[in-house]
Amino acid sequence: MAEVSGFCGGVKRALGLAYDACRQCAGRVYVAGELVHNKEVMENVKAAGIKLLRDYDLKKITPEDALLIRAHGCPRGQWAKFHKLFNTVIDGTCPHVGRVSKMVECESEKGKYIIIIGDKSHPEVQTLASFAKDDKICIINSEEELDHLQDNLGQVLVIAQSTIDESSFRNFANKISKIYLHAEIKDTICGSSRRRQRAILNFKKKGIQAVVVVGGIHSNNTRTLVQIAQKIGLPAFHVETATDLPIQKLKTFKVIGVIGGASTDEETTKQMVANLLTLGNQMENPSH
Repeated sequence: MAEVSGFCGGVKRALGLAYDACRQCAGRVYVAGELVHNKEVMENVKAAGIKLLRDYDLKKITPEDALLIRAHGCPRGQWAKFHKLFNTVIDGTCPHVGRVSKMVECESEKGKYIIIIGDKSHPEVQTLASFAKDDKICIINSEEELDHLQDNLGQVLVIAQSTIDESSFRNFANKISKIYLHAEIKDTICGSSRRRQRAILNFKKKGIQAVVVVGGIHSNNTRTLVQIAQKIGLPAFHVETATDLPIQKLKTFKVIGVIGGASTDEETTKQMVANLLTLGNQMENPSH
């Protein structure tokens, strides 16, 4: 099991705010989009009383109801809308995402063009992009998009989606630096993502033969861990729960590394390890 595990600080904070709101709010507690990209966690949150905000809910909001902004943040244009609809808006934005959003806003106001290396469909990236002034921003996630950058962007600031592969960001940043010689590069990958990515690289050094990555199928940081493992030649299996374990494939490996994504509870990861140890014991003692 990787040394780094359990919820990252941003997820832990958002979940704490969610459960506090359920206990303290007199009305219903809504969240604008999935609080985190983890099916099991979201089921627990919903069971506690959190409701995903839908369009049809907008007509039945009462003064006692509250809205929780998810860990990925919220595009700036939606803030005013939410404050008009709800008397109580709780900001569950990951502090790291909040700091980078402020950076985008400040540097954009100074006239800099912002380039985000990341997935334009991801809610965190959409949040960051919304803080740029006068649409002086573009989002890059492929070599093809890199080729279409304009030559005359002026001062350029390059930042990263917090969960992007560290080596991919460096690769894109180096290429952008050759296009814009005075571009400012800010590595805004969060510490939790960085530690988990490096844990995968350490798996390779330790002689681990395959990796089980535990986390939501739609979780970007979890998918990134799978991609990093595959990139360095380690077979990787992305699973949400123990029932997803590909037992027959895993039986072909003697040494398996297990790591959870940033929105995966440590207990879930430990349970995955326990299941694999049971499998190993059964293989050693087939009569039992």
